[in-house]
Amino acid sequence: MGFTEHTLCPGASLYVIPKDTFLTDYLSVTFTLPLDASTASAYALLPSVLCRGCEAYPTQDALAVRLDTLYNAGLAGRCGKSGEAQLVVFRLHCLEQDAVPPEDENEGPLFSSLIETFCDVLFHPRTERGVFLSSYTEGEKKNLAEAIRAQSNNKAVLAMHRLEQIMFADEVFSVPARGTLESAAAVTPEALWQAYTDMLRHAPVSVTYVGRQMPEQVRAALSGFVSALGRYRSAEDTFRSPQTQVIRRARQPVREVCEHMDVRQSRLCIGYRSAAVLADRDFYKFALFCELLGGSASSLLFLEVRERMGLCYDCSAFPDGQKGTMFITCGISADRLEAAREAIRAQIDVIRHGKVPPEVLEAARKSLISAYREIEDSAAALGAWYENRRAAGIETSPEQTVEQVLGVTARDLARCADALTEDTVYFLCGTGTDMDLEEDEDDAFCCD
Repeated sequence: MGFTEHTLCPGASLYVIPKDTFLTDYLSVTFTLPLDASTASAYALLPSVLCRGCEAYPTQDALAVRLDTLYNAGLAGRCGKSGEAQLVVFRLHCLEQDAVPPEDENEGPLFSSLIETFCDVLFHPRTERGVFLSSYTEGEKKNLAEAIRAQSNNKAVLAMHRLEQIMFADEVFSVPARGTLESAAAVTPEALWQAYTDMLRHAPVSVTYVGRQMPEQVRAALSGFVSALGRYRSAEDTFRSPQTQVIRRARQPVREVCEHMDVRQSRLCIGYRSAAVLADRDFYKFALFCELLGGSASSLLFLEVRERMGLCYDCSAFPDGQKGTMFITCGISADRLEAAREAIRAQIDVIRHGKVPPEVLEAARKSLISAYREIEDSAAALGAWYENRRAAGIETSPEQTVEQVLGVTARDLARCADALTEDTVYFLCGTGTDMDLEEDEDDAFCCD
């Protein structure tokens, strides 16, 4: 199936993925920005502030009513990170034209009307004194702060964030996609407006379409978007996506950090340098390695460490194909730390020495293949699949990757295990006491 690429305007490209099994038109618009602690919170705020209201639809309710008139079309924004890039993403979807009654004479084609509404949101926000409304900015700052606090209340998420901060302390990857409470609180309407105009002027833009329409039809529907964006940029501008630093082997010795918290369940998180990135073109081997190790209920970590040994409440492994890393996270009792670490290492050794039971390997293979094939059932998932691979310079479809996974051998997986190097171990130790974390802040951080 694949995709075709088309230039829209300086720094903006359209990628069309033909798919005739959906009754929807799906479009994602992604601005790619450098991940930076000084701007992360501002960019994280942009999608929510923009979607809160614009000149044509000044409130969220008004915008919702407008989308309802388009047969319950969808328009949403979010912010995330991919490798060491920050992404501001808008996703749009609506019914395919043939699935609705003949269009109203004044409304025009449904897909074009949705894009016009998106252009109202993106290019004509509500302002005061030449910047974003302070009430909208302050309201979304509160929501962003709540989202950041919610991460801290989820100890599994908190432990993974702490592992990233420690493991990548001198790398851009350590910057959270939402920023911090302090950086979020510091964003002003003026700073947010500066981030907004910088994004429109300088960020590379990827527009991904999934559906039945032909490329020329999609380009025609995007003419207003292209015209508005083109007013911010020129052919002389340079648009480069941020490059992610990849360190393929851990720096020895292994960093081991323990922090204490008044919770019952402890969290163990281990970060590895994998020597495998998506751009290597054989990343599918490492994906199967991670699936076999800890990607599902049929994995070694689940079957052995959790079920047979009873050393943890949960245990999983997952890769980051942009950064070239693998993470293992599990919930354990504090007194089982060393036993759990040894059991995890033992499962990696099982793969390294080619001693995986054939039925376990095949179960992992089937699980990964099933996940890849499910991607074809979702326009958003299919769009994200190609966006990630495009950024890595590869074009394989989910079905092509399935064929590749079918050919992976136990020896291939052993090589993946050999290339894996342990970098950082973070242990969030549950004390089960009433100790005051604020008063004991200095004592709560230690290395064992």
